[in-house]
Amino acid sequence: MAVERIYPNYRPDEWQEPQLEPKKKKVTRTKVVGISRIEKVVYISLITMIALISIYMLSLKMDAYNNKTQIAELDSKIEQQQTTNSDLKTESMKQSSYERIYEKAEDYGLKLNNDNVKVVRSDAKN
Repeated sequence: MAVERIYPNYRPDEWQEPQLEPKKKKVTRTKVVGISRIEKVVYISLITMIALISIYMLSLKMDAYNNKTQIAELDSKIEQQQTTNSDLKTESMKQSSYERIYEKAEDYGLKLNNDNVKVVRSDAKN
């Protein structure tokens, strides 16, 4: 290969490699999605509404749970009172039996005279 041109300033002994400066890359920020102020306001308001609605729904569920608890407590109290009432009714039936009344009358020294006995019924109609 032949040399086509000889540069006049070329001296091989003085030749130095040129100093290469590192290239600086210019980084530009690019927006992936551009959101306007109106869109930001709409998104924030939607998120706020969703949060408020969820808080309201949770409070409703908590109130329903509290009401169910109170209902269960009242049912247990009603059942307990019904048991007490039935026990008292049984006791009153036992206390008002003819045998007990007859025994109490004999303890006080009273005698049974069929001519003076009157029948009293609680279910009689007037």
